[in-house]
Amino acid sequence: MFPRTLFTVLLALSILCILVSNNPILLFANSRHQKQLLPIPSQTLVINLARRYDRRRQMEILRSGLRLAYWTYLPAEDHTSSLSVQLLQTVQAIRAAAFKDFYYDSDSTVALPFSWPTQLESSPFDDISPVFSLPDPAPPLTCATEDFTVEPYSPALKHYRVLTRNRVACWHSHLSAIKRAVSQPTLILEDDVDMEVDISERLRSVWSSLPLDWDILYLGHCWSNESYFPPLPSQEPSLVRLHPSNAPLCTHAYAVSPTGALRLLLYLTHPPFAYSRAIDHALAWLVQNRLVRAYSVVPSIVVQRKISNSDVTIDGRASTWRDDLTKGFFA
Repeated sequence: MFPRTLFTVLLALSILCILVSNNPILLFANSRHQKQLLPIPSQTLVINLARRYDRRRQMEILRSGLRLAYWTYLPAEDHTSSLSVQLLQTVQAIRAAAFKDFYYDSDSTVALPFSWPTQLESSPFDDISPVFSLPDPAPPLTCATEDFTVEPYSPALKHYRVLTRNRVACWHSHLSAIKRAVSQPTLILEDDVDMEVDISERLRSVWSSLPLDWDILYLGHCWSNESYFPPLPSQEPSLVRLHPSNAPLCTHAYAVSPTGALRLLLYLTHPPFAYSRAIDHALAWLVQNRLVRAYSVVPSIVVQRKISNSDVTIDGRASTWRDDLTKGFFA
């Protein structure tokens, strides 16, 4: 009986080994196969709406297929929540207070008084409490530009100039992720990405070029020439280079250092600036003004897949920007 039992156990183990070697979904169960994306002790957060289980499943296929260590799914703020409306109403109240006693033409774009903070401050956004239902601001708010420049609403405005529930919900989601980055270096991902199959090796090959005082590292970007500034010196040949960031848009993949997280929180929670526009435009403005130390991997090693509707835009259409990988996992 014993030999037969032993044979059964060995047969079962052999079958399991074959299944694991041929099915990437099972590989994550073996810690010896797991790799960190960043070549330093860090955490990875994936921003994901609870109702987008389809995207979460795709991200698990990506993670296990690349044999990456487990990452944490951070619940995204849904634009249908009452919080998103309260955030818009708070932005409206802050702007109304700024316009008070300030002479302006209501039909013109206005640059309101503004100064950057030097330390974290209390914010009206901290006092928001859950409510059941609130109406959206009327007329709709517009996205601010520069520090605190506001244009009047017009039905003729392009959709990307309108400050919507989706945009403030997205801002809130990324802000939640950045708060978690205060404790350790953090890679923040959105849930619709593809990566180079050798992404860990590419990052490792250029990591020594990254200055010690870095705040943000963009692993992917859109709508910007991120090779505008010369690359940083590299100690070894690599398929990618690090460049000082120019004006990167899109927030589908970026790493934040603890110091960078504190710096970002200082600016992104400043009441006149907080929730004032799309989060990627806010970050790009901070980069352009050298308020944060940002660098970009060129070419991108993480891209958006564009396989489903956007959770941020009004009409649900994804951006028309296209970026290609050398050998993406889903390609």
